[in-house]
Amino acid sequence: MTELVSRAALLVCAVPLLVLGACSGPIETRAGLQGAGLPQGATIALVETDGPLSDGARQAVASELERQGFTVAEAGTVRVLVALAERPASLAVLGSDGAVVSSAKHRKLLQGCADRTQRLSLVAERSDGQVTRAWAEEYHCKAALEETLQPLAAQAVAHLAGKAPQWRQLRRGRD
Repeated sequence: MTELVSRAALLVCAVPLLVLGACSGPIETRAGLQGAGLPQGATIALVETDGPLSDGARQAVASELERQGFTVAEAGTVRVLVALAERPASLAVLGSDGAVVSSAKHRKLLQGCADRTQRLSLVAERSDGQVTRAWAEEYHCKAALEETLQPLAAQAVAHLAGKAPQWRQLRRGRD
């Protein structure tokens, strides 16, 4: 009888842990680069855009650019546009040629809320007209976009600098 009670108690404790575990775990950051990485030490001008989230994204990118050895100034040899987007993760983004730019994610078994894809894109234009694109994105269920700006900026800038060989990285944080 005692063994039956202990098994029942173990089951009662294990089920909530399984349910909670369905929406927690490491956060996967996916990032990429199209074009050549920027030369180390380049002077970069960030293009102005409107909105409080755009300001926060630009500040996070500027901080990360400086941390990685770039100079951020009013005028520079490279102009960088910072774009921030959030959408339901169940929607994929396709390019004009039909290629998948950002894939869709389906809900996990026992997942309590729907994920959103949070994506930070950087478009760098050099004085010679060469364009480089870098991006970083994550799926989140509960985390606000403001909470993910710094990790997204770190990965996007690392790719823009040509310093990030991995295109997938795991980190800890609020899902």
